[in-house]
Amino acid sequence: MMTSRIVLCTATNHTYAMGAAVALCSALRRLPMGSSEPLAYVLDGGLRESDWRKLCKSVTMANSRAKLIRLRPEMARFEGLPQDWGSSVMTYARLALPELVDEARILYLDADMIVQDNLAPFMNQDLEGKTIAAARDVITRTISGDHLPNEALGLNPAADYFQAGFLVIDLERWKAERVSERVLAYLRDYPEHTRYWDQSALNATLYGRWLRLADAWNTPAFWADVNKDGTTLEDSILHFVGPDKAWLRGHHQKPSALRFFDELDRTAWQGWRPSLWRDQLKFMKYNIHKLVIK
Repeated sequence: MMTSRIVLCTATNHTYAMGAAVALCSALRRLPMGSSEPLAYVLDGGLRESDWRKLCKSVTMANSRAKLIRLRPEMARFEGLPQDWGSSVMTYARLALPELVDEARILYLDADMIVQDNLAPFMNQDLEGKTIAAARDVITRTISGDHLPNEALGLNPAADYFQAGFLVIDLERWKAERVSERVLAYLRDYPEHTRYWDQSALNATLYGRWLRLADAWNTPAFWADVNKDGTTLEDSILHFVGPDKAWLRGHHQKPSALRFFDELDRTAWQGWRPSLWRDQLKFMKYNIHKLVIK
């Protein structure tokens, strides 16, 4: 498969809107000059209209030739599935891609990443007959690091385990293999084996069907902050895994977070920083909401 157009995708809601802007715009800014018009899909799981306007402006600021397309997956279908760090089912939105997008290949980015290298070569990389390419999860490392039903599914506990935040997806093969349907079936059949939500299900479903990328294509930001196991702040992708996001007060002054804000300042969210009064206001709104729904 040969294509010259770069096709990106992320999934977001209001909470992750800034993160989505940084993920997409950092990727767009690092594409080579003269690249064909990039295309970016946004799976909208609860954006405000003001968020969307800012995303559109941000993408134009990053690459004036880029086209941004808003997709609205039916999120109700994911109700009842295990919830992610943000107590939502947003992580499952990408499973709707096959029915919403008609592309041969797509580069999927979580909305809590900084891309620091050129993604264009992945559009034509030989996936060697695999469905996706991804970096190993350097924290979990192997299948044994997640709580998967190894015996029931015939999984080798010593096999590599991938981090699903950045995926090079052969979408045609994904559709043909009914990956989304199989992932959803896994989530419902093995709810006790979903420690990392759809990532657990994807590793079980795509066992033996993924090509390993260099670890630097999905470096945990909090590892890079301390150069753990050779990781650095210069790695190709910094990923704010877990609940400790760069935009949350208490984490916003870490070295990787400072890089996040450098990128954010090149978007329509320029100058935004977390603050105590904003956190207190959110806390008040949360408690008022709880009182109202009781």
